[in-house]
Amino acid sequence: MALGCRILPACAVATVVLASPASAGSMVLSHGYSPSHVIAARGIDPWTSCVEEKSDGDLTFEVFPSGQIASIKESLDALNNGLAGVSAIAIGYESARLPLNGVTMLPDMGGSVEEMAASYRAALESGPLADEMDGNGIHPVFNIMLPVYQIVSAVGPIDTLDAFKGKVIRSGGGAMNFTLQSVGASPSEIPSADMYVAMERKTVDATLSALSSVKPYKLDELVNAISSNGRFGTFATVFAMNKGIWDGLSSENQEAVTACGKEIETSLAAYLDEANTSLQEEFAAKGIEIYAFSDETLEAMDAKLGEVADSYIARLSERGLPAREAYDAYRMTLGR
Repeated sequence: MALGCRILPACAVATVVLASPASAGSMVLSHGYSPSHVIAARGIDPWTSCVEEKSDGDLTFEVFPSGQIASIKESLDALNNGLAGVSAIAIGYESARLPLNGVTMLPDMGGSVEEMAASYRAALESGPLADEMDGNGIHPVFNIMLPVYQIVSAVGPIDTLDAFKGKVIRSGGGAMNFTLQSVGASPSEIPSADMYVAMERKTVDATLSALSSVKPYKLDELVNAISSNGRFGTFATVFAMNKGIWDGLSSENQEAVTACGKEIETSLAAYLDEANTSLQEEFAAKGIEIYAFSDETLEAMDAKLGEVADSYIARLSERGLPAREAYDAYRMTLGR
């Protein structure tokens, strides 16, 4: 009997058996986000419901949120070693195995979430980013691009290049480390689940974050200033399926998985764009200072941030990777 999509307690993890690649039926879905996080509530959960409906119940899911099976950093391993059939892979945490896909997080790679999500989908259809996914044994289902990251600070506005000097700022890893270094800050690569404690203990002064992630991690309890117009890039997540399982699905079920992926990708992007403005208003009402960088500061930062892409291309090219091709292909999807 097929099981419907439901969240299982951690104590049940040991009893779960992953469906064989060629079979339909219940599939283990693991992710590291809390059920209230926007990626889960507006992305993963609606996708499972959509797939169950479009497949007429042929595909169902056992959902393990909050890192019950694998943390955010362990999601790719969980897909590769058979612990999960579907999972959300945070690209910034996989700079060693998915370095080319890190191009999505460079500064000046899109403005709205809708623009960035559409560009990433196009880049994943063929070319270096798609090849890299395939080489890691995964099939991308949909991507989640967060709104352009801002400085979320517990030490007041960090509003000039001089203000960045000496500041320790939490980074999600990958290109974000170089983004922070370029403006004079010291990046500290810390998992999102540990942001609150790091800021509470003053291990970091601030974090690069999308506004939509502030409340789920309760950072609004600690911070006192958030920038509104920074151009610091974003954080990309790819919701992916084990490739063996994907290849074993019927064409009808593959079509259901893909159609739902596109539908959720689009709706989530629109939601995040709308929420970004309302969150600024909400945080300001709570006494958090929402500040804008001056035109002069933006111009100075842009000059520094422009070095990040050059560094990214040079580093990966030294590893024999087609970084320039990946960068140019992604820019083309943006029409630039």
